Amino acid sequence: MSLAIFISRRLTLRSPSGKALSGIIIAVTGISLSVIVMLISIAVMTGFKQEIRNKIMGFDAQLTVSSHQSDNNPESALVDLNEIRPSLEALPPQASASLTIRQPAILKTPTEFTGAIIKGMSKDYDWKFVRDNLVEGVIPDYSADSTLYHIVISRNLSNTLSVRLGEKIDAYFLGDDTYRTRRLKIAGIYDSHFSEYDNSIIFGTLKLPSSLVGLDENLGTQLEIYGLGNDTDIRKCANHLSSNLMDELYTGHIQRLYTVTDVHSTAALYFNWLSLLDMNVVVILTIMSLLTCLTLVSSLFILILRRVNMIGILKALGATDALIRRSFVYLTMRILAIGLLIGNFIGLAVILLQNKTAFIPLNPEAYYLDHVPMTLDITSLLILNVGIVVVSLLVLIIPSAIITTIPPSRVIKYE
Repeated sequence: MSLAIFISRRLTLRSPSGKALSGIIIAVTGISLSVIVMLISIAVMTGFKQEIRNKIMGFDAQLTVSSHQSDNNPESALVDLNEIRPSLEALPPQASASLTIRQPAILKTPTEFTGAIIKGMSKDYDWKFVRDNLVEGVIPDYSADSTLYHIVISRNLSNTLSVRLGEKIDAYFLGDDTYRTRRLKIAGIYDSHFSEYDNSIIFGTLKLPSSLVGLDENLGTQLEIYGLGNDTDIRKCANHLSSNLMDELYTGHIQRLYTVTDVHSTAALYFNWLSLLDMNVVVILTIMSLLTCLTLVSSLFILILRRVNMIGILKALGATDALIRRSFVYLTMRILAIGLLIGNFIGLAVILLQNKTAFIPLNPEAYYLDHVPMTLDITSLLILNVGIVVVSLLVLIIPSAIITTIPPSRVIKYE
């Protein structure tokens, strides 16, 4: 053990009466509050971005493959799954592809009507996102012919049309200068709180829109790809798949021009909005870090002023300025350690409690969520705490230089 650490451990943070110094209590309280605010800010921003990202990717696939329509040939706008299947082998093993058809329709009841998009999904589609947001009913078993006209509608649309679970609505599909009518049954109601999508998207089976125009089950308007991992993986897979499809076109193995779009393009507005939220976290962390540093510097000055005569005695005994400075810096770091311990405990308790009970609500119409999401991983927690300690040590170096200006001959009898 170094002599500086030994001295700092022997020094007390209490008054001669045994009570904690009021200045130290204020310092610990300020540091704890700063840590709590920083922890919760990171957890809220991380959780919010993750939840919104998951909702976006529940409606818009991570990658979307579509076909470029040539003049006077509407069928060229369709994606042929059999044609591009060899190119999909380059995707990661965990990736899943689902053929979809998005068909606009006018929905009508005896008293109300509105427009919507019926999203027909193939049998390979993973219904986890819809199932997680389902509030009434069930997801139909689309392997049975009897469920062809069963749909999962949003709560917003059900309220707009004044219909409930199990009721039927008339859907009008326009095309070829005419329209086709189908009566659809509401088998399930979902609510993602994402009004921009909830107001327009209805989920059904791929066979529903395919049957309107007699399309083969291997044809659709889009091929949606999921399960690619993080944003970097999505971009890499998009570039790789696009390159493969272009090579297949040039070599004559496919006859249509396919384009690959990632979710950052199809939902660019929302991702740009999420990226702006990072600035809020930076501002909060900066302000709280400054508060912590100012609190520690004030505590250091208080400790030095209360022990000026001790500093003079140590200097008279031959202690160097560097030794005494290190001793008081270590003593101040004890205050930081107490504040970190209390701040981390309270901050993590709030985060865990919010995740269990969701006791802090949000207005879903404004934030797309009905509660404040909080997510904090171990890595972020460690980086934050280590960063606070390192910055605090660096900040305390300069103020501790005041010790070098204290003459031992004048301060030994200082009261």
